[in-house]
Amino acid sequence: MHTNLKAVLVGLAAWMLSAVAFASGHDYDKVANRIVNQSLAVRPGEIVLIIGNPTEIELMGALQVAVAKAGGESMLQLSIPTADKRAVMEMPMEYLKQIPTGQLTMLRMVDAVINVASIEDPDLFADVPEERLAATRQAAARLGAAFRNASTRNVTLGQTGGIPTEAYAKSIGANPKEITEMFWKAVSVEPDELAMSARKYASMLQAGAKARLKSKAGTDLTFNIDDMSPRINAGRVADVGADRGAMSVWLPAGEAYTCLDGATANGTVVVPQTMFRGKEIKNLKVTYRNGKMTGMSADSNEKMLKDYFAASDEQTTQLSAMSIGLNRVSRPLSGSNYRSWEMGGMVTVAIGNNAFAGGENSGDGAFFLHLTDATLEVGKAKVVSDGVLARVR
Repeated sequence: MHTNLKAVLVGLAAWMLSAVAFASGHDYDKVANRIVNQSLAVRPGEIVLIIGNPTEIELMGALQVAVAKAGGESMLQLSIPTADKRAVMEMPMEYLKQIPTGQLTMLRMVDAVINVASIEDPDLFADVPEERLAATRQAAARLGAAFRNASTRNVTLGQTGGIPTEAYAKSIGANPKEITEMFWKAVSVEPDELAMSARKYASMLQAGAKARLKSKAGTDLTFNIDDMSPRINAGRVADVGADRGAMSVWLPAGEAYTCLDGATANGTVVVPQTMFRGKEIKNLKVTYRNGKMTGMSADSNEKMLKDYFAASDEQTTQLSAMSIGLNRVSRPLSGSNYRSWEMGGMVTVAIGNNAFAGGENSGDGAFFLHLTDATLEVGKAKVVSDGVLARVR
């Protein structure tokens, strides 16, 4: 869960990504078959939108073939990241603020969406003036509202950082071969295994319960879980458990997640390292009091993040969702900043738009904080202890 509004919606973040699939020789037909027939269960006559970039043509082609073999019809949407940046930089502000009616129309036409996401140029948008990016986010807010109420089934291949690329691995201090091998192994974990585990942990995220989140880095935050039912990401939309709106999964899968009552947040979240538009933010501290973000500090690139929140609406600053990572294969890599939703024992808190979780926060932006070595208590139950998942029956 990832944009990445999970970077907010399937399809919205595609224009901000630049891709090269760093998986030479990988069996894309096998990947496409799994996505189309297992993750989405495409049926004859359905329309499937496939979103990607020029360097993902091979994977998009494999997906098109798999959809056709399932009896579906493909529509391909190609994003050219460098052109997307030029457009944002050169368009008159009045046009940047226009509602993306084409995307709205597309969303209403299709039954399912497949987004293959990778990052080849991690800081491509880092030098774009914040007011321009804010204008595009605000214009896209209508698309977020439509997504929340859509009946589409969606799958994104790639969580934090998308499908690993050499450029992305370098930006986070990871070994390209190590991150790539772990990624594809984590993708291959069977949905049945993940669903069984995810349902158990989702049952611990009880509606209305008070939760406390702590970490060795200094996090100490309390909040209440919302009254909505928790959801799971086991890699199949059939397992999501959504009672309304779109059903989305992200690969690698392995999550139990829920919406939070933002107004009840009190305390501080501390993250030693995180990334924002390809730039490292060290020792980030975000403070809440009665649901209001009252403070933010960091040892590097603090201004960039503060400018982002200052240019966004109030809902974008509110605590909104939480995810528990359950994938036994995926893990933080030593010496790198690689952190992702599905990693076993990872606790992720979302700030801002939570449409991906079926929530009511319609902020024009979102930001996600991944906590390692965290301890999470919900009610009287300890769900995670120092980054290790509690044993549940």
